[in-house]
Order: sequence, then C-alpha cells, then structure tokens
Amino acid sequence: MNAVKRRTVYGHDSCFVFPPPFMTPPVPCPAPVAPARVRVSGKFLRCGGAKWFCHGVSYGPFKPNARGEPFPDDERLGTDFASIRAMGFNAVRIYDLPSEPLLSEAAAQGLHLILGIPWTDHVDFLGDRQRCKEIEARVRETALRFGSHDGVAALLIGNEIEKTLVRWMGPVKVKRFLERLIEIARAAAPDCLLSYATYPSTEYLLPANADFIAVNVYLEEREAFERYLRRLQNLAGNRPLVITEFGVDALNQGEHRQAEIRGWQHECIQRHGLAGNVWFAFTDEWFRGGEEVVDWGFGLVTRERHPRLASAPCPPLVSAPCGPRISVVVCTCNGSATLGECLESLGRQSYSDCEVIVIDDGSIDSTPEIARSFAQVRYHRQEHAGLSVARNLGAQLATGDIIAYTDDDCMADEDWLRHLAQAFDDPQWVAAGGPNIPPTARNRTESLVAAAPGGPSHVLLNDEEAEHLPGCNLAIRKSALAAIGGFRAPFVTAGDDVDVCWRLREAGGRLRFMPAAMVWHHRRLTVRSYLRQQSGYGQAEALLMKHHPRHFGPLGGARWRGLIYGAATGSLPPAEGSIFHGAFGQGLFQIIYTSSNAFCWFNVFAGVLWIVLALIAGWLGWGAASLVILGVASYHAWQRMEGHRTSTASGKAKLWFLCLMQPVVREWARLKGMIRLGARPSFKPCRHAIQPPKKPCKRSRKVMELAFWSDHGVGREDWMREFRAVLAENQIIAREDEGWSWHDFEIFNRVALTSLTEYHGGQKQLTRVAISRQSFRYFWVVLLTMVMTSVLALFCFHQSLGSRSDGVAEIPLAAATLMAAVASFQRWILWPLACSKARRLVLTAARRAGLIPSV
Repeated sequence: MNAVKRRTVYGHDSCFVFPPPFMTPPVPCPAPVAPARVRVSGKFLRCGGAKWFCHGVSYGPFKPNARGEPFPDDERLGTDFASIRAMGFNAVRIYDLPSEPLLSEAAAQGLHLILGIPWTDHVDFLGDRQRCKEIEARVRETALRFGSHDGVAALLIGNEIEKTLVRWMGPVKVKRFLERLIEIARAAAPDCLLSYATYPSTEYLLPANADFIAVNVYLEEREAFERYLRRLQNLAGNRPLVITEFGVDALNQGEHRQAEIRGWQHECIQRHGLAGNVWFAFTDEWFRGGEEVVDWGFGLVTRERHPRLASAPCPPLVSAPCGPRISVVVCTCNGSATLGECLESLGRQSYSDCEVIVIDDGSIDSTPEIARSFAQVRYHRQEHAGLSVARNLGAQLATGDIIAYTDDDCMADEDWLRHLAQAFDDPQWVAAGGPNIPPTARNRTESLVAAAPGGPSHVLLNDEEAEHLPGCNLAIRKSALAAIGGFRAPFVTAGDDVDVCWRLREAGGRLRFMPAAMVWHHRRLTVRSYLRQQSGYGQAEALLMKHHPRHFGPLGGARWRGLIYGAATGSLPPAEGSIFHGAFGQGLFQIIYTSSNAFCWFNVFAGVLWIVLALIAGWLGWGAASLVILGVASYHAWQRMEGHRTSTASGKAKLWFLCLMQPVVREWARLKGMIRLGARPSFKPCRHAIQPPKKPCKRSRKVMELAFWSDHGVGREDWMREFRAVLAENQIIAREDEGWSWHDFEIFNRVALTSLTEYHGGQKQLTRVAISRQSFRYFWVVLLTMVMTSVLALFCFHQSLGSRSDGVAEIPLAAATLMAAVASFQRWILWPLACSKARRLVLTAARRAGLIPSV
C-alpha cells in the first residue's frame, strides 16, 4: 500500500506519493513521446522548436549483468526508467556506452540520454602516442554508433581529468587534445551536441569548440553555489551552461538535508538561467574500480529502490513572476529589414506586465507600417534627431518603472524580460542587462563580421556587477535615468550607452549583469557597413573622451576598470602564471586570472601607429624594416582570430583583413574626432580594479622522467616529504610551488621538478617525477638580437673606416663568438650536470619513501 507523506521541501507544503519498489510510478505523468533532436539556441537548448530545460539524473555505472553489460537486468532497467520519468526527469546521464535494452527503454519513456565516452583518462595519456590514437578511435567509433540516435541529446568526450594530472601534462596540451576529440566526434556525428565535463579544480578546461559548457559541481551551501553559478555563466560566454553533476550524500547529511538542498539547487538553476542540471544520482547502487561502493547514499532511491524524500518531483519552471512593470523601448531609423522580427519576439515574452514602445527617428522606409501592424505596440515618430533623443522620448512616454532598451536589429529571447525583472530585486541595482548573441548568419560575410573584433560587449567588474552594458540590451530604472538627466543628445549613433553607464555609476548606482537575459543581435551584412560601424564607434570614443577624459589613457584608448567579455569568454589559453593551482596543484578551485588592462608592446601594431612607423621606415629607405613592421602587424591580426578561424582559405583571408583593419579604422576616426572636438585623454587614467598576476619569464623543457611503483599506497606526498629531507641534508636551497607554478620544486636556479601519482586500483600507485631545465623565455631571441647587432656594427664600422679597418673587424666577431660559446657551454654542459645531480636526489628520496623504480 502506498504511503503518503507531507512535508515542507521547497518553501511550501508539497504532497507526493512514495511507491514501493518495482511498482507503478508515484505520480501521473504525460505519455512518453519519441525524443526529438536537441539543439543549441544561444544560452539555452531547444527541442522540437521549443525551449528545452535539461532536467536529468545520473544512472550507474552498475555491476555487470548476466550479459556483461554495466547495467541492471532488463526488468529492473524498465522499472528504473519508469520511476525516473515519474519523478519529472527528461534526461539520463550514463557513464558507459548504452546497451540496446537501455536505448529501447529510454525511447519508450521519452528520455534523452547524455552519454559519457569512457577512456583511460586517469593516466598520462598524452605521454603515449599510441594511447592517444586509441582514444581518438574510441571517440570516433562511439560518435558514429550513437551520435545519430535521436534519443541521444549529447556526447561527453571526457569527464573530470584529475587536476594534478592536467598540471603534469600541461593544461594547454590537454585542452587542445580535448578540442581535437570534439572535432573527431563532430565529423562523425554532426547533429549531436558535444562537450567535456570539467569540474572546479580544472574549470579552465573549457574547449573552445564545445557546443555547451558542462561542469560537475558539489557545493552544499546556497550562497557559495549561487556565486559559483554566476562565475560559470560568464565563463560559458554565449554558450549554454549545464551542471552535469550535483548531489548530496544522504547517509552523511540526512534525508531531510538532501531534500532541502535539492529544492534550493533546482530553484537556483532556474533563477540563474542555466540550460540544464543533472542530479547525482538515481540510486545508491554504484560500481567503480571493480568493486561496489557501499558507504554512501547519493541516490534519490536506495539500492532496494526505496525512495527518499528528495525523490519528489521538483516544482515546474516559473514562467511569469511578479515584478515591476517594464516598458520596452525600440528606437529605429530605417530599420524595416529587421524591425518585424524584433517586435514579433517582444510579443512572445513570458513576462506579462510590460509594454512595447517604438520610437521612429525620421524613417523614410516602411517602418511606420510595420510598427502599426502590431497591436501591442505604441508607435511614435519624431523628426530625425539621433539615437539619444529617441531614447529620451521613449523614457518620457514609458509607464513602467523599468525601461528596457533594445535595437531594431535584435530579437529578444522569450524569457528576456523575466530575467531582467529579477535583476531589480534590490534597490542598489539601477540598471541591468545581458549578452547580445549573433543569430544564424544571413550570409557568409555576416558570419565573418560576427567573428571579427569590435562588436558590442559587456564589461564586468566581477561576476555580477558591470561597468558597461551595451544599449541593445539595457534596462534602467526610470527614476535613476531621470536623476542623471537622461541620455546626452550629442551621441547620435553610438557611445550613448557607455556615457549613461559611466554617469549612473558616478551617481552611486550599480549595474547588474544577467547572463540569461539574452537577445539575438544581427551583425553587419557587408564589410563596408562593418568598417563604417567601427568608424562610428571611433567618433563616439572621441566624444566620450571629451566628457570622460579620465577613462582614457595617454594613447587615447579606453581604460576599463573591469574585463571585457565576449563570445570567446572562457576560451583563454591556460598559460603558466595565469592559473592559481594551489600549492603543488592541490587547489579545489583553480581558475584563470586575467585582465584586459595589461599593456602589451604588441598592441602598438594594432592601430594607426604601425602604418606610420612603416611609412617612416620606407621614407628613410629601410625597406626591410617596413616589411618587418608589416609582418608583425599581420601576425598580430592573425592572433586576434584565435578561436574564430574559418575552414576556407578565402574566409580566413577575409577575417584576417577585418582583424587588421578594424583597429586602424576605429583609431583613425577617434583621432580625427579628438582634433575636431578638442578632446584630450587623461595622463592619469582611472586605476584598474583587477590586476593580472606577474607571469614567469622562464620556459621549461623536460629532460628526463622517472617512474616509481608502490603496492602499498605510497605516492607523491611521501616522496616530497623525503625529498625535502634530502635537500636539507645536502644544504640545497629549493623554491617550492606556492600555487602559480607548474612545478613542485626549483633547485640550482635552473632545474624544475614536477611530480604526479596515478591511481591504478586499490593501493596500487605509480608516481612519476619529471626533471626539466629552465631558461629565460626570450633567451634565444636576445642572443640572436645581440649577434645580429654585432654583425650590423661590424658592417657599419667597416664602411666608415674603409681601408683602415684591417684588424678591427675581428672585435665584434669575437664578441659574437664568445656569446655563442657561453650559450653552448650553458646548454650542453652546465644544464646536463645540474639535471644529473637532480636525478640522484630524486632517486635517493624515492628509495627512502619505499618507492620501487619502474621501467
């Protein structure tokens, strides 16, 4: 007989039925339907054209059944999937390749599958080329076999590569390998979603080509969990974010605590606009490393399938919460090509307490007819006066407490206003906004323009507070906008949003970024219109400099206190010195620290200055110097294409041209505007709030690797303890890792040692120690420069002395020879000696720790 229990779980009384195991589902549910293909749509997922929230649960791995499959028998499998469906889940994550019965049961229950591709990710796989080929073959075979199945929502090409293992192999190399696996899987299954499941200890492993961002997170305090969600949303950039694991041990925390955490976790996922969540796990039954795990209780049901309190279905998504009235203002001038799409999207908003106002800034096309064809739209026309005047008129006509601005070439997500309304739950927030994402390109040029730099983007001071929000997705309290006098009329085409954001902050207000409040924003259709847009941005920067000189540096560039975010967010290269690993790579949360404010001499070659330098060099007759300057500028433009390179040669050439010319056109327009307006930058720009750490100037190269085996659980910690003792006995000073280095110890000033322990089941462990030599990062560049300088000095000296130069030429030549000899002595004699001595120290420490050398 079913037992009915009543308790408070999600902040209100909920009544649900607990069934006995292997019986009918606890609550009625809609009839299952065959799963449709899941697609990415900006920050969200869609299935069958409708927005789809991935509400999943993990399943397995289990002890092999009679057929050797890592799943329960067919009868238990069918009952489990029926219960999963009854609990309200629509997806199941599995960690082994599915069997035919599992695929059939998932289809019968209308459940999507998230498949993890298992491979040897617990060892140094990059150190064995044959193993890499086997992994690639396995991924390709799995994608070919399951990627075209309609019930498979996504393939995860990897899961939680251990943090010290990533540090050992090198984060850059690991990330590139994961990206290669995704490309292999995409070639085999082009219609399947692909990603890699990372975790906080390696959150920098976010493949740039993944369709969505997948993260496993276990945080049992609500405030900490919400903070981390905000960070992950920003790292995800324009891609959906799915929490692929989150769970609570009921044996440790208790059933009530597990149910409570599941309730607020589901609420947080909805509030922060994630694309999905996978609860870990359906049952306590878990088989790993050749044995059953029995000392935990993460399941919603026990091993015997008795349901816990947390198994109650979560409440449905809230579609239209109560909040302030919002007036949406769309300013347009001859925007008939896209205005209809914009107004249609605003008519589909899930937030009901809103109005739409169209301000026509003197259009001469069919804009009036299009606007009047929408019954919910209030249309007003003004004589052409510019964007700021139009926005001020919209604010005057608005009846809402919040004014949400968007452009006529934008299409708002159906939950755009719902997420914006949530941003104003605290009076300290006077403005809010979200990302603007390019939709599917209308032609090839638009796709290249979307990948080119210079598009509208937000600037964040932290994971929640913004310094700037683009005007195409900007909501402001009407009272706050009136208090600063509205938008400034001189900003007729651009710059008005930057000006108003800076003034709102100067007045004491705070700007809030809402990652889920997204709009689709069309980019320019032609190269000419794109460059014209960048020229307009440059003119707007000159006007901004006139009003806000302290926000611009001596060279005229804008100086932001925060970080500029865009489509490539989360794809930054994990270089040494930019990741805080924690001491010896053991940090639980390892993140990339970076800043857009760090000056780089390379930036000289992105703008007008490199053209001026090239022309001066050519005028002086230094043709080679001109070619060098042009080459460096071209290479810098190529670097700006990182993560956006197209497959065709013509596309690459066109994108490279846009990256080369964009800063030139923008800076030239800014310089002209500065002269016309008499604008001058401040030589004391505002101080940056975020400073990047100092990166090391050393480059490491592995010389040798030693391996040690233990059957009794002896690992790297034991070796490091003995190694410290050996160093002390030999009176050798060592520099230990404080969290920023990829090495554990540095000795003899030029030798680095890194250790790793691989776990091979039970107490069996393999400890590796790498000995690397370090050199100055630009050693060979400096040496070559000095040699070339000596040769040039020799040539000039010979020309000046003529016939009297006999015997003088040998001086610079001897200097160059001496430098080469010193470098060779250091490279071939000193470094090998130092590494040989380090090897003896490593072996001594390993012997004392009880480690056995392994071949």
